[in-house]
Amino acid sequence: MEKGIKSRRKILEVAFKLFAAYSYPDVSYSLLEEASGISRGSMVYYFTNKEGIFRAVLETFVLQLGSVRKLPKEKHATLKGFYEALVDSVKAESAQLAPYRIANLNNARFNIERSALQFIPEFREQENAFHREELASWEKVIQNALDSGELRPGLDPRQTAILFDAVHKGFQYSGIYSVDEYSLDGLRNTFDNLYNLVKA
Repeated sequence: MEKGIKSRRKILEVAFKLFAAYSYPDVSYSLLEEASGISRGSMVYYFTNKEGIFRAVLETFVLQLGSVRKLPKEKHATLKGFYEALVDSVKAESAQLAPYRIANLNNARFNIERSALQFIPEFREQENAFHREELASWEKVIQNALDSGELRPGLDPRQTAILFDAVHKGFQYSGIYSVDEYSLDGLRNTFDNLYNLVKA
């Protein structure tokens, strides 16, 4: 059982690195076998086919990373605590992925998402649904912050949520082009500056 879990994890890790570097059609079973040392038969056993491997990579390394939906409920009490928890979460995830030695994680995720948009028909709607849920999380926290008096009265919760969400996504996008990726301290500072504009 433990061996199976390790094999599945190794396939996912190797596939993540390959799909981050190459487009979906260019990642063959031969390439996956050579990089992982695991047979095609075992890959099919765990994931059914190459698309199954790709979908697992997408779910594990793209959709779940940097998500505000994963933040614990106790971090939803204040807007400041919420965005600080997000930055800490992204920092922890980056540290966990450090052993993969991927020079630019934002670029890696962008390459995988680009392949998904081309080769997974329902991915666009899945991604749209994901972003709607992310925005709804921000909006709920901001509404709570307004109700508690943390933020200035009269703010539009939806528009304020869009601003905070856009800052997060903007930093991820700018990190695609930066050798050092985006600065998490820079993200925190930008959140702080925006928070200072809306706090009570």
